[in-house]
Amino acid sequence: MSECIELTAEIAAALKDRSRMPTSVTVKGNSYTLDCPVGEGFKAVVWKAQDDLGRLRALKFAVYADYEDRSYLQELSRASTLDKYDEFARFIDAGLVRIDFGAGSQYSFVCFVEEWIEGTSLKTLLAKDGDRVTPTFMLGYIRAMCNALSELYFEKLRHDDLHTGNVMIVEAPPAQISPELRIKIVDNGSMKPIGVGTKKETDDHGSFVSHLVEISNTISARRSMSIRDRRFLSASERLIQSMVDVGQPLRDPREIVDLFSLAYTRASSQTVESKPELLSPFEFISAEHIADDRLLLQIFAKTCPWLEKVAGPDPCLVSGPRGCGKSTIFRWLSLKPHLHKPAADLSTFRLAGFYISCSTDLQNRVGWIRTEALASRFTREIVHYFNLLATREVVQTLALIAERQDRESFWGLGKAEEQGVHTFVLQRLNLSSYPLMQGISPLAQLLEIIEQEMFHTHSLMMEGLNVEHPSRETMLGDLSSRIVQLLPRFKEMRITFLVDDFSLHRIPEPVQKILNRIIWERRSTHIFKLSSEKFGAVLTNPYDASADISREMIEVDCGQEFIALDESGSRARARDFAVDLLNHRLRSANYSGTAIDLIGQSPPGSLALSLLKDRKGRKAHYFGLERLADLCSGDVSNLLLVYRRIFEASKVDKNTTSIIPPATQDSSVRAVSRELLESIKTYVPFGTEMHSLVSAFGNLVRNVLEKGRWIKKGKQSVPPQCPRIEIDQIPGATADQLNTAQQQQADEVLRRAIFINMGPGLSRHKNVLTIRWHLRRIYLPAFGAALSKNTAVKSNPDWFKFFLTDPKGACDMTWGSWAKTGKQVTIEGPTLFQKRPSASQLPRKSR
Repeated sequence: MSECIELTAEIAAALKDRSRMPTSVTVKGNSYTLDCPVGEGFKAVVWKAQDDLGRLRALKFAVYADYEDRSYLQELSRASTLDKYDEFARFIDAGLVRIDFGAGSQYSFVCFVEEWIEGTSLKTLLAKDGDRVTPTFMLGYIRAMCNALSELYFEKLRHDDLHTGNVMIVEAPPAQISPELRIKIVDNGSMKPIGVGTKKETDDHGSFVSHLVEISNTISARRSMSIRDRRFLSASERLIQSMVDVGQPLRDPREIVDLFSLAYTRASSQTVESKPELLSPFEFISAEHIADDRLLLQIFAKTCPWLEKVAGPDPCLVSGPRGCGKSTIFRWLSLKPHLHKPAADLSTFRLAGFYISCSTDLQNRVGWIRTEALASRFTREIVHYFNLLATREVVQTLALIAERQDRESFWGLGKAEEQGVHTFVLQRLNLSSYPLMQGISPLAQLLEIIEQEMFHTHSLMMEGLNVEHPSRETMLGDLSSRIVQLLPRFKEMRITFLVDDFSLHRIPEPVQKILNRIIWERRSTHIFKLSSEKFGAVLTNPYDASADISREMIEVDCGQEFIALDESGSRARARDFAVDLLNHRLRSANYSGTAIDLIGQSPPGSLALSLLKDRKGRKAHYFGLERLADLCSGDVSNLLLVYRRIFEASKVDKNTTSIIPPATQDSSVRAVSRELLESIKTYVPFGTEMHSLVSAFGNLVRNVLEKGRWIKKGKQSVPPQCPRIEIDQIPGATADQLNTAQQQQADEVLRRAIFINMGPGLSRHKNVLTIRWHLRRIYLPAFGAALSKNTAVKSNPDWFKFFLTDPKGACDMTWGSWAKTGKQVTIEGPTLFQKRPSASQLPRKSR
């Protein structure tokens, strides 16, 4: 007999050679039938085997010489203390065996018998199936390994061979209702007491750190990663580094789990840990730039005049000029920002909004599909990607609800409901799923699967390929119905998909028509609300079916709503909103002054009369909260721009509480108005032509105010203020019609909200039947005009075509009906209001 003093390559080869190994071995009277070799280390080879009852076992043949100065029974005794813990494979037995390899080669080995673990080693998973390694896998792995380390510390043991080949990823039996992935640590025959010397360069904690580095590197190598994943990996790198710091390394298993879990929660949330505040009152003019949901709620002004219509239970299309606050309202209506509030504040919510940004999440994915042919080729992929996008928002929101203390008591979201949503979504999206990692939310894993499928779908489209099993157009309807069944709270809070900036410059017309199949599906469990610029939403589908406007969707034109407040006697609502808009931002930026402190009130009396009396332009007119509020035509961003310029000109800081001089306010308003007027020239297309329209009409409005006949109202006469054009088709008359280019120009004027369309309806004006165009009020100070309306320029479609083709000629013609002499005169004067007419031109008394 020869004794094996080390595992040489020759002996290792013999131990792995099926022809040289016996059919079975006996350990302490128990026979084990050898199946196949499954691995080797520096001192041992492992075989898969079966006992007499057919139970699978792992047999480890270790060199005898390694146990000459100690007993293998010590390790058996130590390993047995771990039998009560699920993270460790159970140690069955151990004993000496002799194996004859033939030709007189007989060696003694210590044979350790351990529970067979059916699974994949972490080493193999990282090398061959890295797509399964995700941030939630990493988080679940950390939880399980920290449990194992905590158990080892409690038993005062160390594994001493904790490499990636000895950690198995195990799938639960398929019969389980909610199967979960678990980890099992194998090869527990090297257990040693903590404190006993070892020749290994690293301990169990160090091995764990190396596992995390490999996992992190595997995830980082993936091309597709969400912002959440990148945030989590960035935070994880810092935590991993702290686990090996020289000073006070992070070693406590419980603290490690808590810190990595917190990192994942923070990465998943749009709410940052610091106090929500602005550094300046005029940061984040665009709502999409606000990362902190709490800040969004803090600066939102609920006095917005059109909020009630938008927040109603009906489907709607919110249109209006860019910067009118459509995105801000939609984000405020979404459920996510409000989830930091207590249940009492949420019980009155009528909608459960799920926000979808076309500019952020959809434009770059489908914006290149601009032809009917491409849209037809990728119809299923467009539907599938939109379903994924909307479903992701729903799952993200539910995942945030799952973190609340009242997740079950108020929302009814328990573990069974989480699993129900997980299973349902995967079935409807035709996606397969690996079993959940133990201890990780099913919603968190579902979110990763959805995001991976979004990347996969987009990649296929860019390669000209199709998705094999796309989801159906009814997917979101089915999802909303299922959520209502699982979570009755959503019967009270109607599920609402808020599709923001659904405009042609974001989503091409062929794509909009396809998505309308989803948007117009009638379900009692959900509705859609869209926002777009004017004429931006195409309300037909490929089958030329269109929405019944009166029954299915209402339009809320922000500019029209704001201007209409004047006519309904509700101007105070607009002014309250303008004040709240500034006050909320001042408060969030920790400014001492308020709107009334810094801007003050406008003087009583008519702005029109004030402008007329000031012949030489020496006084300030556009100042005070009331007049600044009147500048707004729904274009909230321009109002904020005016406020900002006023603050900059007066060098207002956080400690300023004194009123800004009226002259400073006035000059800032005029400067902004001139800049915005000049910027029209840069618009594509029709920039020059649209600038000519505004210049000619603005001069007409000013000249009518200064030189026109006054309007008699009762016993008094007032100066005419006519920033509106009203065109009506005479019944039975033949009118000149706009050609295609002229109609496009007219549509562009309204799309850019240079003029606000005050007429009803969603459809475009074709052949000009009815027009109510109101000049955007921010342009009026450039001409020194008043901001109100008490009359309009009224004419017919023939004049309107003349106005589009020759603005100055048309306005010269119109002036004749306004001049005091009753004769037509040509308006002379600067394009912008820079010089004042003489005092003799002002009527001294009304007639």
